[in-house]
Amino acid sequence: MRRSDKAAILAIMAGVLFLLVGYTGARGVEHLFELFVEVFGPVPGLRVVAFVLVSIASLGGIVVLIGAWLFHRDQFWSGQLLILLGTGAGLISLILFLVLLVTRPGRILAHETAVPVLIGVVLSVSARVIARPPARR
Repeated sequence: MRRSDKAAILAIMAGVLFLLVGYTGARGVEHLFELFVEVFGPVPGLRVVAFVLVSIASLGGIVVLIGAWLFHRDQFWSGQLLILLGTGAGLISLILFLVLLVTRPGRILAHETAVPVLIGVVLSVSARVIARPPARR
C-alpha cells in the first residue's frame, strides 16, 4: 500500500470523526488571522483571504474527506492544505492541546467532544506527516 493511501485512510477516519461531533477548523484559522492582524496591522487584502479560508475551514470534516481523496489521487499539496484548514490545527496546536490536557484535565475533558476531536486531530496530523509528494519521473 502506498504512503499516500495510508495517509488517505487516516484522513478519512479523522474526517468522519469531525463530521460525527460537528467539529470544524474555522476557529483555529480565525485565531491565526487575528494574530496576523495584531502583528502586521489591518492589511486590506488579508481580510478577504481570511474570509475565504475561514469559509473553507467551516466545512470541517467534509474538507478533511476531500483532502483524503486528494491524497489518494497523489495531489499532495492540495490535500495537505485542505486537511490543515479542515482541522484548524497542526502539530503545534496538537502539542498545546496536550499540554492543556495535562495541566487542566477537568476543563478540557468536561466537553463531551474533546476526546473525539483530539483523536481526529491526531489522525489528521499523522496523515499529513505520512503523506509524501509523488516521486518525480
